[in-house]
Order: sequence, then C-alpha cells, then structure tokens
Amino acid sequence: MSSLQWPFSKQLTGALTLAIALLGIACASILLVIAEKEISPYAATFDRLSIATVIFLLWYGSSRLFSGLSTDANGARLVPALNLTDIGLLLLSGIAFSGSLSLWAWSLTQTSVANSTLLNNMMPIFTTLGAWLWLRESFSPKFLGGMFVAIIGAVLIGLGDLQLTNGLLGDEAALAAALLSAINILCVKQLRVRFDAAWIMLWTSFIGSLLVMTLLFVMQETFFPSTVMGWGAVILLAIFSQALGQGLLTYSLKVFSAGFVSISMLSIPVIAAVLAMLMLDERLTALNWVAFGIVLVGIYISISAKSSETKALEPIDISAERTVETVN
Repeated sequence: MSSLQWPFSKQLTGALTLAIALLGIACASILLVIAEKEISPYAATFDRLSIATVIFLLWYGSSRLFSGLSTDANGARLVPALNLTDIGLLLLSGIAFSGSLSLWAWSLTQTSVANSTLLNNMMPIFTTLGAWLWLRESFSPKFLGGMFVAIIGAVLIGLGDLQLTNGLLGDEAALAAALLSAINILCVKQLRVRFDAAWIMLWTSFIGSLLVMTLLFVMQETFFPSTVMGWGAVILLAIFSQALGQGLLTYSLKVFSAGFVSISMLSIPVIAAVLAMLMLDERLTALNWVAFGIVLVGIYISISAKSSETKALEPIDISAERTVETVN
C-alpha cells in the first residue's frame, strides 16, 4: 500500500517545494532594489552567488556528515562520480545561469523595464522546445495551450508600459537572457537524474560567481555594499532567492518536467508585483490584475493537463515492476 501512495506523496512534496521556490525567487526583485542603492546589479549578482556557494557547501557537507549515506532519500548520489558529460553540463549550467542574470541586468540599462521583462518571459518557449528536442519530453496539446495562455498573461503584465525604443541591443540581451535561463533549467534537469540538488547548486553557483567576479574586475566595480542594510539585502538575496529559491527549484526538477517548471516560473512576476504592492507601496492597475489572472489560469490548465496524464497511467503503476521503477 505504501508503494502505491508514494507517487502521490512525491508529487505533493514537489508541488510544495516548487511553490516555496517561486516565492523565494520572487523576493529577488525587492531585495535587488535595496542592494542596488549601493552596488551595481553585477555586484549584487556576485554577492548572491558567492554567499550562496558557502550556503550550499554547508548544506551538502552536513547532508554527508549526518547521513553517512552515498545517496539521499530520492536516490540521488551524494558522492558524485563525474564523467565528461556531467562536467560539461555543470559548466554550461553555471555559465548559462550567471550569463542570464548578467544579461538581464545589462538589458535594464539599455531598454525599458517593461520591454526587458516582456522578452525575458519568453523563457518557457525555449525550455519546452529544448525539452522536446533534447530531453525527449512530450507535451499534450492541453499543456501547450495552458503555456501559451500563461505567456499571453505575462505579455499583458508589461503591455501597459511597453515602449518602442531604440534599445534594440537591450531587447536582444533580454531575449538572450531568457534563452540562457532555459538552457540552465535543461542542464539542471539532466543533472538531477543522477545528482543531489545541493551538490548541483554548489557547483553552478561557484562557477557563476567566478564568471561574474571576472566581469567586475574588468569593469572595476565595487564588489560589496558598505552599509548594514546593503549587506542584509545581499545576504537575504543569497538565502531566499538563490539557496531557497533556486535550490528548491532544482529539487522540483526531479519531480516535474522542465517545461512545467518553466511555465510555473511565469507566476514569479505576479508574486513579485504583489510583494512590491505590500512592501514598497507600488500601485497595480486593473490591467495588471487581469494579466495576473490570465497567467494563473494558464498555469492551472497546464497543471490539470499533467494531472490528467498521470491519472491515465495509474492502472499501469499497479504492477510490481512499475512500482519499483517509481520508488527508485
């Protein structure tokens, strides 16, 4: 009986961790507003990744110290045996993640916030296409329909402030950031087949911090904030947005498809806008609320599509062979 209930528990745990991850990532915009009063977006990105590297090192080290096991509860290896493919995926993930953050930060200086946000929200298209071509994931018409409904809502979020500017390079940078973000998710999805979430995030954060550090040296910018408030912002950015947000997002990729996780990330602007309204007293228009509703409806359609597919497979899962595969 317990083996039949495990898939439901795994899905529920994955859903809760994904929800917490999205909340943590959504906090980044507010924390960046505070941090960027003292340092550049690139410096804030470096602080976020470098501090998170220490957090993930402690997380991974403690899991090894106290468990004394070679695998975690999900069967992921705690003492990884790397091959050239794994090393390549780790490097690509670290480069893509830090590159995405840096390009998006640069795009904000070259084009409007609305344009940058709008183009960055195209990430699910790249992720779903990549998951289909590379990871051989299949998606039902209902799932794809929900994705495009959610993307339409994401477009409407910035439509009211959309500008026809001359910042073509900034627009292209924002679109490239979306592509790199999709590449990062696909790499992490592949790595999660064999490795622990904390271990993956340890190395991707470390690789990313080295790349952004090089950028800061070239630009001769200040690395760290100078006040208690600034330090508090970057530390919380590392804890909530990187360690908790990205860490749990990585964990959820063990349960959900890369396409589904990327669609769920379209809720981040919604969560961030509500947090900004509550904490920074920002005003939301009627169009904003309509757009938020459309995004959530699209995500719900995608969720129901995945649920229907899972339910259709339940009669097959009764067999002992299938149950063993699910548990493992």
